[in-house]
Amino acid sequence: MENIHQDKYKAYSEQITLGRLAINASLQTVKSVFLSREQYEILYSYKDKKETSLEIRFDSSTLVCLFDGNNMCEGVYLFLDDVVDITHCIEYCNNTYSCDAVLQGWVVNNCLIRLNTDNKECGLLILPIKKDRGS
Repeated sequence: MENIHQDKYKAYSEQITLGRLAINASLQTVKSVFLSREQYEILYSYKDKKETSLEIRFDSSTLVCLFDGNNMCEGVYLFLDDVVDITHCIEYCNNTYSCDAVLQGWVVNNCLIRLNTDNKECGLLILPIKKDRGS
């Protein structure tokens, strides 16, 4: 049983790290980093608003990178195929990262990792921590 947890923790670690690396990267950079993975690019357009997302498939999860109008990654979702795995993923984050009650998530480097339970799906949301510019 211990090996199963260690294998899952290793997978979570890799996927969260890759998600963090995508933050603030360009669409082209993210696509090239995941060149060996199945990718699905979606362009959303409504009136003057255009957004792009890129889904990257792993063995038991999907990373969804969200890009702004300049094609820079502004957030990453990590969706696990098995909903039961989210418990282990939360356990991994609790044991690995410091939790910030004010930001409501785990803080690592300049990223915030939050539990996301919107839209009937449960996963993690990885966001850049924006520094206050004094205005």
